[in-house]
Amino acid sequence: MCSSYFSSLVPTMTTTSLFLPLTPPQAYASITDDHGLERPTLTRQLGCNELSYYLPSRADGVNDMYLHLGFHAPSELITPPRVHAIWATQRLKHPLLASRIETGPDASCARFEYVVPETVEEAIQLAAEELSMISSSKDDLLSNYLNGPRLLSAMRTSFLIIARDPEHDHQWHLMLCAMHCIGDGMALHTCANEMLLLLGVGGEMDALRQLVASQLDKIIDLPRSMEAALPAFSNKFGRAIAMVDDKLLVAKQIGGQAFPKTKGLDRKTVVPTVSFDEDRTKRILSHCKANGVSVSSAIFALCNIAWARMLARGSVSAEMGAKLPILMYTALNTRPWLDQASKEESFFRLNIGYFNVILPSFVPSDSASVHQIFWHRARLVREQSSSAVKSPFIVARTQITAHKREEQAIKWAKIDDEEAAKRTGLLTPVLTPVKEHQPALPSVHVQTSTAPPALKPAPSTALMGLSLLGNLDGIYKHASYGAIKLTELTTGSRQRAGAMLLFSYTFVGKLWLCFGYDENGFERGVVEEFWNELLHGVDEILGA
Repeated sequence: MCSSYFSSLVPTMTTTSLFLPLTPPQAYASITDDHGLERPTLTRQLGCNELSYYLPSRADGVNDMYLHLGFHAPSELITPPRVHAIWATQRLKHPLLASRIETGPDASCARFEYVVPETVEEAIQLAAEELSMISSSKDDLLSNYLNGPRLLSAMRTSFLIIARDPEHDHQWHLMLCAMHCIGDGMALHTCANEMLLLLGVGGEMDALRQLVASQLDKIIDLPRSMEAALPAFSNKFGRAIAMVDDKLLVAKQIGGQAFPKTKGLDRKTVVPTVSFDEDRTKRILSHCKANGVSVSSAIFALCNIAWARMLARGSVSAEMGAKLPILMYTALNTRPWLDQASKEESFFRLNIGYFNVILPSFVPSDSASVHQIFWHRARLVREQSSSAVKSPFIVARTQITAHKREEQAIKWAKIDDEEAAKRTGLLTPVLTPVKEHQPALPSVHVQTSTAPPALKPAPSTALMGLSLLGNLDGIYKHASYGAIKLTELTTGSRQRAGAMLLFSYTFVGKLWLCFGYDENGFERGVVEEFWNELLHGVDEILGA
């Protein structure tokens, strides 16, 4: 049904008033209103994971990603014509950046549509329409994107902002924005690196136009979904074994700790970010290596100790106190398991799986024991992470999880659409739900039995999510950027009310912690106390 019905094209959305160009746009021949031309169009259905991110985003842009890079550069490198051409090249190379999402009469019906530009002029003009060059500080950029009107939409899956810092002549901000259904963090970083390589080279516009023309001449198709590019189940027996593994794995996901939330206030996402200088970072990395763990494992353990200390002193509470463990979730890059054909496709697509880390929620009172417990738990994280990544069921788990996420997203989208239609007559929800409760399952008649009643399943509440990006200096080729010098990096996404996500990465030789959370979604002071406790742990335990 969904493949046979798709709505007619919607006019291009107008850029919000925040993103006005510093200079008038170049005069290009009008191409967007020429409806008489038949243009080559590439289409495909959204995959399971893609749909699970697209449906909740429809109302208010939940999970719309951003990558902010601060850098120094001479003004002659950052001109509108150069930026337009470079952005056009990326949109041609990675067509999901320039696609729209068409939906049918049902929540499960959605597909990408990419209309291929016919000329260099057209490609550059279309890119210019999805880009702004403005004057703005980093804080204003982030606040407006995270808390203001939504910038992206089904008709605009990505947007590029280049901003000159109003307080520093040669300080610039690059902000790459994309819907999560078209990509992930690694896609953002790799794309940004490609743009910086072109931006830093300099050169004449003719060379950049030739680059656009060269990219336009290549045969580029939409990259397949993650599920299509991962190995499929070999047979019914393999699928049955994978389903049993999934049930056993789900039963082990126990967590009973959560930040106390509040209701009734508008979402206000803040992003406190801390970096440690190169010397401190080297000491932290060295200390972690000496104890046999990565800094990513140590960050999990720091969160664990910070919460356990707050629980022990009564700053927070849990129904069963420290008897139930802490569950934290994280994303997994699935690109290593994609098939060979994926190497010829655009890397800009969604390729993530998920796994949980579970740790005890108690902590000893004396400092010496805390240090021992910390490193022990960091090693537990290492073992759990290794077990997840090296599991023979990793591909099957990823496929099953993607399908389950899709099913849940469709159920909730239908509920949201029905409720919104009753209130407003609109098909998409006015507001994204604050909390997603699992839909009630149909009742099943159970015959009377002498067997004992089933035990109540253990809770699987997650404390928080972590996104551990590793050493980003392996992606960004700083030495090849010419006169461009990167100084800072911040990343995250628009969140639903009461959400939080901690990012950790190494960039320009420094360790960074970037904590995005809804300031109005939790009891006042609790998240701030946790953040301070986490930073205190870096000083106290990691010896930095």
